[in-house]
Amino acid sequence: MKKKKLKRQISNLKKENQALKMSVLQEKESNRMKSVFLSHISHDIRTPVSGIDGLTNIAMKHFDDKNRVLDCLKKIDSTSGYLLSLLNDVLDISRIESGKMIINYELMDIRDLINSCAGIADSLLIQKDVELVKSFGIFRHPVLLGDEMHLRRILINILSNAAKFTPDGGEIFFHVREIFCDDKKAMYCFEIEDTGIGMKPEFLEQIWDSFSQENSRNHSGFKGSGLGMAITKKLVDLMNGTICVESEQGVGSKFTVEIAFDIGVMPDFSETQKKKEEEKSNQEIRLKGKKVLLVEDQSLNMEIEKSILEDAGIDVVTAENGQKAVNIFNNCADGTFDAIIMDVRMPVMDGLSATRKIRALPKKDASSIPIIAMTADTYEEDIKKTAEAGMNAYLTKPVNTEELMRTLNHFCLEKKLFSEICE
Repeated sequence: MKKKKLKRQISNLKKENQALKMSVLQEKESNRMKSVFLSHISHDIRTPVSGIDGLTNIAMKHFDDKNRVLDCLKKIDSTSGYLLSLLNDVLDISRIESGKMIINYELMDIRDLINSCAGIADSLLIQKDVELVKSFGIFRHPVLLGDEMHLRRILINILSNAAKFTPDGGEIFFHVREIFCDDKKAMYCFEIEDTGIGMKPEFLEQIWDSFSQENSRNHSGFKGSGLGMAITKKLVDLMNGTICVESEQGVGSKFTVEIAFDIGVMPDFSETQKKKEEEKSNQEIRLKGKKVLLVEDQSLNMEIEKSILEDAGIDVVTAENGQKAVNIFNNCADGTFDAIIMDVRMPVMDGLSATRKIRALPKKDASSIPIIAMTADTYEEDIKKTAEAGMNAYLTKPVNTEELMRTLNHFCLEKKLFSEICE
């Protein structure tokens, strides 16, 4: 009995020892992957930052050469766009891996979505002699419940790769079919095939890994973050779909995505409603003479945003934190401001708290003044918080001038109509 007991104890100790060894190995591998990640991200951030720094110096040295400065500015714009894309990819992969990425289930029309994706793909091919061949089947259930934004991200990631790695004279095939349906669900198949440079068989085994890049594919300009396919795979998984790839060097690649969606029913808009929506989208921008309270704690952002607004003929009053914004609004006459543009993260008082205080003030326009959030926080929960605080709209940084102007114009027109009705 003692021998049997001793053997069991030895066996258990061996198992525990093996488990500890595995745990140590996993920890080492985790640390190695973190080091690889930091190495990649450090390199991929420093490269464009170095480019922007160098181009800025060139522009400053050749300030009197208009063409040279313009060329530098165009390259800086392109490089900063890549840097922002890289940052978004890193944040997205982090949120997905930490389980914080939320899949929304809202009504969407698959026809509008795929046509939009095809339009973006066409724009990527303007400078190339590559044909995009579209083949969209007959959709029995085009109105679905799904995450339109993330589905678009999946398709654009694959289409943009096809555009990048298909040489002149090649073709990209974009096929979409409804392959199965019952009373509640419809299964869709999205196929994107190209006649590009293809991939080696050994690379296909790691294509879904973060920062996976095949050297032979990095043939021009910025090579990308190496996160696009990892994000694509994780988003497909979150949607309970499947994705697979076939590829042959010198022949091309084919990606196939299959996702099942709940069937939805789109509300029936009357012709009057449709006309109103069209009129709203075609509204002429009339902001000259409007007065806006701009709340921003970063001096550089303040300078940029103030310049954009003043270029549109808007009178701008500034505040560097939420408390000052509340004081300025509270001490001015009713109707002084047409809108407030509010940063969210600020010292002294943040934008959400400032908005709540403004809405609670005993002033006639405290509840009706349009308050527009402009922030670098870009996730679903951030948008929800701004709405709960009483903000009317949400814009992300860096500032998109056209979107800012359209949003301000929309709310200023609404405010004017509201005032006319009250009178």
